[in-house]
Amino acid sequence: MLLMLLAPPSLGQQRDPQSTPSDFLDAARTVTESIQKHYYIERSGLYAQSLDKREPEFMWGNGVMFSALVAAARHEPKTYRPFLDRFFDAMDRYWDAKAKIPGYEPAPTSGNGNDKYYDDNQWLVITFMEAYDLTRDARYLDRADETLKFSLSGWDDQLGGGIWWHERHKDGSKNTCANAPAAVGCLRVARFRDGQQNLDWARRITEWTVAHLQDRDGLFFDNQRVADGKLGKTKYTYNTALMVRAYLGLWRATGDRRFLIEAKRVGAACSAFVNPKSRTYRDGYKFSHLLVEADLDLYRATGDATLLTRARKNGEEAWKQWQTSPPKELIEQAAIARMLWLLADQETQIGREFWKEADSVPKTLP
Repeated sequence: MLLMLLAPPSLGQQRDPQSTPSDFLDAARTVTESIQKHYYIERSGLYAQSLDKREPEFMWGNGVMFSALVAAARHEPKTYRPFLDRFFDAMDRYWDAKAKIPGYEPAPTSGNGNDKYYDDNQWLVITFMEAYDLTRDARYLDRADETLKFSLSGWDDQLGGGIWWHERHKDGSKNTCANAPAAVGCLRVARFRDGQQNLDWARRITEWTVAHLQDRDGLFFDNQRVADGKLGKTKYTYNTALMVRAYLGLWRATGDRRFLIEAKRVGAACSAFVNPKSRTYRDGYKFSHLLVEADLDLYRATGDATLLTRARKNGEEAWKQWQTSPPKELIEQAAIARMLWLLADQETQIGREFWKEADSVPKTLP
């Protein structure tokens, strides 16, 4: 079954009059409309895993899809804000309120599931805070705060600190993907709640991740096994991406330019992820879209046009591939949509103004 490029008549007809037309904006709209047509489960408000698997998506994919909807609602609130709010409510099926420290299970749960992944929850902290920045709906801030508390409960003194990947220590490892987004989440929540406490957590998590998982080239390994300290030396785009964003968040919160300098060094090292033939990032979109987001974050901080060029090239290639050979999995579709909406942000007044405010540091931080 091939994805159709045209959306159902009910979608895409209401465009925010303040939006400025752009190629990325049109591409983002087309991909998102297609997702709504082919993956949205009307009766539940959730999304299917793929074209072939119609069960509700797992929480990692839900986080990516929610981030795509947040970005879509920024540009077309009349169309996408209702989907955003309903999806948020629908994900309560995954929320384990019976656990001692509540958090999101990877699949719908009746409670006390004990199968939670810390990174799954951290992606939601970040995207819920973006939803709060957009809507000022306190539900998003409250749930981000609750979810962050679960994420931080994964920290212990083994290996001198760090957050586990899984609450029951599946695979026995502490991973960059369970620490870098936690630091970013702390910094996003710190803008509105528990500023000093969350800032201190962000510093602590970042310092541990650098000490245990950063290679000499600036990029980050995937994990460290707690039992013997052995490193899993695979380097994924999204791991380094979130550390770039953690550095930028610490710089904005503290004014310490050493964090900005390190963000720039690590951002430059990310050229190692570029496929020399395609000039795009080598990983699948579910990983690499987060490095595009980091490139755009670093571009906003530095004005380095090479970062914008690199991000745009990845978006152009993703759009080209989507038109000729669209992926079947929701998480890949949502990652492409998110990437395209973020690139549209750079070309529109709505997007630029949103990120100017979202990057700012309120007086709640010391």
